[in-house]
Amino acid sequence: MDDQSSPSMNLLLQAAMSEPLLRGMYPWFSMDQLSVSRSKTWEGWGHEPFPAMLAAPDAYLVLSHPVREGHIALETKDPAAAAAFTARLVRDQLAEQTPGPHGWSVGVEQVLRDAGWYPGRNTDPSSWREPLEADGFHIHPTADNFLREFAGLTVGHGGPGITRAREPFELDPLLALGEADRFSEWSEETGRHLYPLGDLDHGHAFLGLDEQGELYVVGNWLARFGRIPEAMENLILGVMPIRKPYPADS
Repeated sequence: MDDQSSPSMNLLLQAAMSEPLLRGMYPWFSMDQLSVSRSKTWEGWGHEPFPAMLAAPDAYLVLSHPVREGHIALETKDPAAAAAFTARLVRDQLAEQTPGPHGWSVGVEQVLRDAGWYPGRNTDPSSWREPLEADGFHIHPTADNFLREFAGLTVGHGGPGITRAREPFELDPLLALGEADRFSEWSEETGRHLYPLGDLDHGHAFLGLDEQGELYVVGNWLARFGRIPEAMENLILGVMPIRKPYPADS
């Protein structure tokens, strides 16, 4: 347990450890949020859209995931109640998990439709693929498929999110021209092939996608929203990405 954790987070961790289902999974932290995964690797986090627990100053919140309208599934002052409720949600999700064609919530799909997306969208890749190739980027099939469907979309909304502020983003890979070295260095660091998708928050960071469909925030640090399609929920609705840990941080 991290000695720098808040007292409320320590109580939440103890409560989660008392739940056999949660104890058998792997914990992941982001600020005052605790989530679980069946994978012990950083790369494996986020593949299953399990709910998360938040240790707020005066309460414990359980956040449903995939996020739906009214995403706060429970608010309580009892960490044990939050952990027990989360365990029931995880158990139910493991039992059914029946995603739709994209697995998005209605609200996220509407945001993308408002930005110009529609089922079957297929853009011409030549306008961005050739300049990026000349700049040192080499595309992989997962990024090619994603950009054919989503390139050119801009989501300009902001405001409060689930565990972070919602930030605008633009899916234009040409915004990463001149950044091939940055993407190459992070690809070498992670052992994944990161390809640019566009930028986040008007250029404060870039968005990248690896060959396994993991969506990243790429800057002087690296964080991940999970795997597409769940990652689109996290990006659009304001879920804090998980930052890549470094040996010095452990």
